[in-house]
Amino acid sequence: MNESARSADGGPDSEQPAEPDRERLFTAGVLTADGEAVTTTDEFDALVETYETTVADANREELRRIVERHVDRSDLIEPLVELGLDDPLSVAELCAVADRIAATEGVEDEGVPLEDWLGLVPVLRLFRTPTPRTEGAPDAFVPVPAPHLPQLTRIHTPSVVYVWLDDCDPCETVRHDLDDIFAEPQGVMPFAVYGPDHVSFLSKEYEVTAGPVLLFVRDGQVQSRIYGAQGPKSIESELSKLRDPTATR
Repeated sequence: MNESARSADGGPDSEQPAEPDRERLFTAGVLTADGEAVTTTDEFDALVETYETTVADANREELRRIVERHVDRSDLIEPLVELGLDDPLSVAELCAVADRIAATEGVEDEGVPLEDWLGLVPVLRLFRTPTPRTEGAPDAFVPVPAPHLPQLTRIHTPSVVYVWLDDCDPCETVRHDLDDIFAEPQGVMPFAVYGPDHVSFLSKEYEVTAGPVLLFVRDGQVQSRIYGAQGPKSIESELSKLRDPTATR
């Protein structure tokens, strides 16, 4: 049973694209609460462990078949396979969440629509051991290793990536702006990366050499970026364009 101090609460915003209902992780037996402490359940941990062993032992074609049993969108198969080859736990969590939701909602045969649960999976990264670095990340953002971004931003699209540093006044300003903006769902998946842990990768893959930086990403491709603390209106403007796939860049 893994614990996290980060809240797993959340809900939909009627004025934004639909957000996954994180309460389903509780009703599906994925998460449980004991007072203020939120943990993954022993049953879910056991299911993830079984899947992780299977995924880790699978070759590319076997992994593809595992993913295809749980995901019915062809555009997501390849990024999920790539993610599973690098991080078997991510695909194990995805499979286990899909199984638990289908079982508790009585739809094992037909399955659960992907858009109803895929956005719940990144939340589980907050319950991993060791826990990802959360200090300095906005509350609504899911801290991830930078090397997972190419796959995660194709799977969860559109998305925004916040890169931050220590002892950085502009980073604190941007973090507070993001906390205010993301107090309500924004219709994008928010990821956070602690820059000093991934200097070489961020520089090579995203041309990020300093912080804070916000990357606004659709289908794995950076559409725009904001360097430094430019204020909430700049962030909200880029989020609005990111949510509109017809917006001209």
